Amino acid sequence: MYPLGLGAVSWWWLAVLVTATFWAFLVPGMPTRTHRTSTALAPLLMALFGVGSYHAKHMEAATVLAMYSFAVLSILAGTVGHRRELARRLTEANEKGEPEGEAAPPAMLAQLLVSFVLFGALTLWAVR
Repeated sequence: MYPLGLGAVSWWWLAVLVTATFWAFLVPGMPTRTHRTSTALAPLLMALFGVGSYHAKHMEAATVLAMYSFAVLSILAGTVGHRRELARRLTEANEKGEPEGEAAPPAMLAQLLVSFVLFGALTLWAVR
């Protein structure tokens, strides 16, 4: 079974495109080198999880790549419109020595939640 009728090669291309988009839009907007590095590593960590699922659960490559692509897209969609505010708040937290985990704007967190739910449902529908 192929998600949305696309084969593994198509999903590979989509995964590469989604990852490049993630890096192009989210990484440059981070205020410090540490933030840029940790943001850039996020898709790689998700890819490692996908590789583990592929091997441990014997999932099809197209299914794993579809799940990965939708997960990365959900993060992109959840942060649209909030990059500058997030960068500002991260910079302020660094300057004040406060924990950065609380720097995310509440509106962005709500948007991320909605994005995760919507893309999660889309993923479940696509890989059924």
